[in-house]
Amino acid sequence: MLLGRRSLLSCIAAAAWLGPCGAAPAAARGRTAIGGRVTLHVPWPLGAIDPHRIDDGGAALLGEALFDTLYARDAAGAFIPVLAEAEPEDAGGLIKVTLRSGLKTARGHALDARDVVFSIARARAAGARAWLAEVPTPRVEGKTTLFFLAKDPAKIVRALASPLVAIVPANFTTTWPDGTGPFRAERRADGLLLQRNPLAARGPAFLDEVFVRPSGDLAESLRAFETGADDVGWLGMGLHEPRPGAKPFDAGHVGWALLFTGRDVAGWDAPGVAQRMCDELPPQRLSYLALGAPWPTETPQGWGGPPCTIIVRDDCPWLVELARSVAAILSRPAHEVVAKPVGAQELAQRRASRNFPLAIDLARPLERGTLGALVALATADNPGAAEDTVKHPPRLGDVPVRTLTRSMRAGVIGEARVQGGRAPDLALATSAGGFGLDLGATTRGRK
Repeated sequence: MLLGRRSLLSCIAAAAWLGPCGAAPAAARGRTAIGGRVTLHVPWPLGAIDPHRIDDGGAALLGEALFDTLYARDAAGAFIPVLAEAEPEDAGGLIKVTLRSGLKTARGHALDARDVVFSIARARAAGARAWLAEVPTPRVEGKTTLFFLAKDPAKIVRALASPLVAIVPANFTTTWPDGTGPFRAERRADGLLLQRNPLAARGPAFLDEVFVRPSGDLAESLRAFETGADDVGWLGMGLHEPRPGAKPFDAGHVGWALLFTGRDVAGWDAPGVAQRMCDELPPQRLSYLALGAPWPTETPQGWGGPPCTIIVRDDCPWLVELARSVAAILSRPAHEVVAKPVGAQELAQRRASRNFPLAIDLARPLERGTLGALVALATADNPGAAEDTVKHPPRLGDVPVRTLTRSMRAGVIGEARVQGGRAPDLALATSAGGFGLDLGATTRGRK
């Protein structure tokens, strides 16, 4: 789909050049519109965008707009080279991967093989530790060649195609995220401005700009959409009533909301307990949060442990609202549960040490399919143990994701979906990789 952007932009430029001869008007009829601006609010933090973190909601939503990987899946599910020049080559006991030459990030930094090594190491130190368990550190030769001491090129390609192994420059910072995607990110006081990236590896975006602001609560986006200030309404068609002419959209899920048990609840901190509690949650009471298809529920027992809190990061209104709803459902007399928003750093530290009672957080998929879901959930639960899942993957068919956490101290509450309402002239494109929006291929009708 992104390769099509490059070709289409070239065609439109040629049509404009032919305009004085009278050929452009006829040739341009029915073509994809180029240009336009989109504004929206999202109930996710935008202060830092880190493609290598498995719990980064901003990266889940905007990662494809800013970053590329060496390989990726196309709409049919096949792996294709992206920043790599071609498929891997067998080089006598080594696997050779050649990077495309002349690559530059949106901020004009040249990318070479050393940046690939940096990105793989950074991903390994973050959310892709288990996913990269069978990917050795590559050896660099020149500016575009990498050699992996491995035997199976298919495993290398699959691992490097994950969005959590995005390629970034060695000077990468999360506050000014820089990559080779269709947009360049510019920090604004009230949000993140995505501008068309003319240096994009697979062609720039169709739109000129996308301005994304963080919501203070779930109502802010719907209020702005209903009044016409925004072009997208998150999780709905309006706050009080549907916006006239608005159309619904559903771009699928970008992760899962998970409930974790911690050491502070003693006997309740056991494998399978979290998922049992999640399966008791009535989907109709949480439907306004767009958690995906309803799930079969167990006989509700509620929380039977001591009064406790559910910690959740305080800069993510969607997760905070979810934590409050879950706490209200689980609470019983003398066994009350209360949501407690905390800073993102505190949440990360307490989750790493497991010094908390209950917690709610996000986990992003490592790739589409059951294995990508399983490794993502296992990584969120216990990164060290998740490596065994990659090295010795179980034989699983297409099973419900909620069944994958029966032996974990994490349970799937539901999906984090990208859906709601859109302005009638806005054509939102869905990611070919299978998760969320492809803002680079999104278009807006020209008047």
